[in-house]
Amino acid sequence: MATSPENVLTTMMRTGSTVSPTDTFSGNITRCDTLTYDYDIATSVICGMCFLFGIVYCFFGYRCFKAVMFLTGFIFGSVIVFMLCNEERFYTTYLSVEASAGIAIGIGVLCGLVTMLINAVGLFMTGFTLGMFLSAALLIVLEAFYHPPTVWIPVGIIFGVGILFAVLTLQWQKSCTILATSVFGGAIMTVCVDYFVEHFIMVQYVWERFMAAVSEPVCWYSWVILSIWPVLMVIGVVVQHRVTGRNFDHQEVVISRKKRRVHLYRIRQQDARVRQRHMMEERYRQYQDLYRPVRRFHGDIITQNYLQSLQNKSPGPQTPTSQTPTSIEPETPPPQLETYTPAHGANVTPSAPVVAV
Repeated sequence: MATSPENVLTTMMRTGSTVSPTDTFSGNITRCDTLTYDYDIATSVICGMCFLFGIVYCFFGYRCFKAVMFLTGFIFGSVIVFMLCNEERFYTTYLSVEASAGIAIGIGVLCGLVTMLINAVGLFMTGFTLGMFLSAALLIVLEAFYHPPTVWIPVGIIFGVGILFAVLTLQWQKSCTILATSVFGGAIMTVCVDYFVEHFIMVQYVWERFMAAVSEPVCWYSWVILSIWPVLMVIGVVVQHRVTGRNFDHQEVVISRKKRRVHLYRIRQQDARVRQRHMMEERYRQYQDLYRPVRRFHGDIITQNYLQSLQNKSPGPQTPTSQTPTSIEPETPPPQLETYTPAHGANVTPSAPVVAV
């Protein structure tokens, strides 16, 4: 019974054998002429979740600053440790996949907490991750012209470019963080697409560039999958710069509880001073007219102090200057005395004068 190319590819994928584009099957069909759809459930679920994380990274990375710092440390630490655990030559005994995954997750959680709680460490790790991905792109381009004879050349390029971008991220935090999250998110989504299309063939090719190993040429659609990465990176940078990361600064948000309390206490003190100043100004406005000069006639100005001094000198009861003077009634004149003149020849005896009212 003849075996179909799909069954052969499925068997080789399950056994972990490497498949090159030049491998031929019955009917002169190469690997690039067919695709396999035999997916592992756990790997498919993990890739689906990572694809969602990649969307958040690529388009909302700077907006979700703390979450991105944790995920950056977690992914960086867990992936590096898992790859080191799978390399048998670094250990005297071989570790199983479950043991390697457990160690990688534990160290990844610790790295994520450190990068989330310490802002400088998180930014440094983000910049270093950006340098690693850019180094991967540089090594892929370099492979077309020159193959490194030793593994130390890729290692030197990775660490050199990583340290450079880590320092640049500490200097220009917002711009480099937007660039790093866009590159990282685009890479995660590209890796997930690569699994569902060709079961991590392109990822294996990139890893071999890090290890300076000789690789078989990949298929044409592998390069199409890889070209998704720079497209997503450009779209993510534009979206974060113009939409999600606009008018947002992580330095104004990342404040510890102690600093936040001190900040609120200072704000309350400042508000109390402003209220007290307003109250003093209001009182000054209420009594401002009492200290102004009193103008009685045109050209005649009597100050308040002068009127107060006159009141202090007067012996009588003091009246407020603002009180209007009372009107004085005219005094009645004294009664006039009229003299009675008798008629001519009358005998008049002297009597009291007559008062005419």
